[in-house]
Amino acid sequence: MPGRSLSILLVEDDAVSALAVRAALGRLGYHICGTASSEAEAFAMAHQDRPDVALMDVRLAGWDGIAVARRLRTDCGVRSIFLSGYADHGVMARITETYPLGVVHKPFSMAQFKIVLDLAARRLS
Repeated sequence: MPGRSLSILLVEDDAVSALAVRAALGRLGYHICGTASSEAEAFAMAHQDRPDVALMDVRLAGWDGIAVARRLRTDCGVRSIFLSGYADHGVMARITETYPLGVVHKPFSMAQFKIVLDLAARRLS
């Protein structure tokens, strides 16, 4: 069980990936306040639920997860942890510019989530 309970907004447009992430985080004892599959949903949920952190997919169908994360931080005060299958220099440089709480590389592991979320909880407390 995490030391600090985080409320997490999952931003993922792939239903199978979203289910896998929700299951993994549930096993680790984290609460997902909502799952957004579009930019509009992400902002509506961020304003309504006021999550501690957004777990943000980098590449989403038709929109840019890094740009959305930047706006979530600026407009809503919600920082992000990125889910990414892409580790090239350009993507990582853009992620770094958003002051992320962490990055989880796909395919993810329970250990990766635990480490990144525990560190995020400490940084936010």
